[in-house]
Amino acid sequence: RRRTRPPTSTSQTMALLQRLSSSSRRFLSHPQRFVPTPITPSPSLHKASKRWHGDGPGPDAPTVSLTFVNPDDTTTTISARVGETLLQSAHRTGIEMEGACEGVCACSTCHVILEQGLYDELLDGMEEGALGEDEEDMLDMAFGLSQTSRLGCQVKVGVNMDGSVITLPKATRNFYVDGHKPKPH
Repeated sequence: RRRTRPPTSTSQTMALLQRLSSSSRRFLSHPQRFVPTPITPSPSLHKASKRWHGDGPGPDAPTVSLTFVNPDDTTTTISARVGETLLQSAHRTGIEMEGACEGVCACSTCHVILEQGLYDELLDGMEEGALGEDEEDMLDMAFGLSQTSRLGCQVKVGVNMDGSVITLPKATRNFYVDGHKPKPH
């Protein structure tokens, strides 16, 4: 790119103004009369689902029983609150689920493997009957990907999940720092 010097004469200023767009010329010649065009937000922005980055449902929320199969093949049964994500449930109850991005669908460290029936039921309840593009992209980086893999930060606990078995993969791929495990707040 070529640097240009500020105009030093009236003729240079006029030449510069002629190259500007009409709205820029209007603003420069009459800044007090310039009224910017209002920006109208896209309706699709209002429909975007919010991703978790907070506390989740309170302690009075109904609970369901979930069993986690840990990477060492031991099992841990927890009471998960309806409305929280699997990642939130795991962090709240001490399950070793990493969640390096803290639940905003920006990594694959909360990768879980669901039972086929639960996986199908969750897909049926989704808007388009398929995983979102963000989740699919992150799952592409997951260790030990299976046909029923999901991200724990994207699966909300529901009453239909009572008694379900959630399997944690043997390892995770954390591209942040090997061994880094964030502490939930």
